[in-house]
Amino acid sequence: MKFFLVGVFWLAASVVGNDAAAEEFVTADFIRFAAAKSMSEMAAAKLALETSTSPEVKAYAQNRLDAQVTLLAPLETLAQQEGIILDRQQQSTYVFIRKGETFDTAYANKRAAESKRMVKIVRKAMLSEDFEVRRYAQHALPMLMQHWYQAQHLVLALNNPVSADSLLATR
Repeated sequence: MKFFLVGVFWLAASVVGNDAAAEEFVTADFIRFAAAKSMSEMAAAKLALETSTSPEVKAYAQNRLDAQVTLLAPLETLAQQEGIILDRQQQSTYVFIRKGETFDTAYANKRAAESKRMVKIVRKAMLSEDFEVRRYAQHALPMLMQHWYQAQHLVLALNNPVSADSLLATR
């Protein structure tokens, strides 16, 4: 049994009365959530770099760490412009157990699921009325889709290295 620590961020939702305040709340909520997810991904990548013995997982984790720095910087700028304080200490950690999986497999599966989730959220952000949120989403979406693809490939590679290589060769 392996324990896998992942930073998790939860944002509280509330109902706001007028439309302008509601849009501001949604914008602030997205910025906080996206920044928190980025910080969480960085923490998970650092853990993978320390814990994994797989060169593929370590390469993926390093790539992910570098990319998240790129994704976080504009969010921090946007948060500053909007007067939003990002709490780097707000993260809570949890342990989840994946019976029968190694750290590497659990990490890859979790990254694939989280990448898919972020792609969906950022696609929705592209419809925001806030120009800066839309611009961030348009910038981030291609990178997040690439992360999702890479995570799916990592899952395949860890489960069946021969199939993963042949799958890439046919594309």
